[in-house]
Amino acid sequence: MSPAPVRRLRSRRGLRSPREELAEATAHGHVYLRGLRHQQLMLSLMALVAFGAIFGVLPAALYLLPSFDRAPLLGVPLGVWIVVVPMLPGFVAIGWIYARRADALDQAFRELVER
Repeated sequence: MSPAPVRRLRSRRGLRSPREELAEATAHGHVYLRGLRHQQLMLSLMALVAFGAIFGVLPAALYLLPSFDRAPLLGVPLGVWIVVVPMLPGFVAIGWIYARRADALDQAFRELVER
C-alpha cells in the first residue's frame, strides 16, 4: 500500500483578517477604522440636516406667513402650534432612526472584524 498523498494547504502568508489588521494597527486596519468613522460621520450629518430641514422650516414658515400668528386655536396662536407640536414627534423619530442606523453600522463593522 502506498502512503496517502500529502495535501498541501495554501498558506495564508500575507492574508490577515480584519481583526488582525486592527489589532496590529496596520495601514489596512486604519482603512477599516477610517471607513467606519466616515460612515458614522455621514449618518450624523444626515441627522443634522434632517433636524435643520424640519425644525428650520417651521419657524421660517411662520415668519413668511404672519397670518398664522394671528389665528387662535384653543386660545393659543396657530403659529405656536405649528412650531411646538411637531417638535417632539420629530425629535423622537429622527433619534430613533439615527439609533437604528448607528446600531446597524456597528453590527456590520463587528461582523467584518469577526470574519
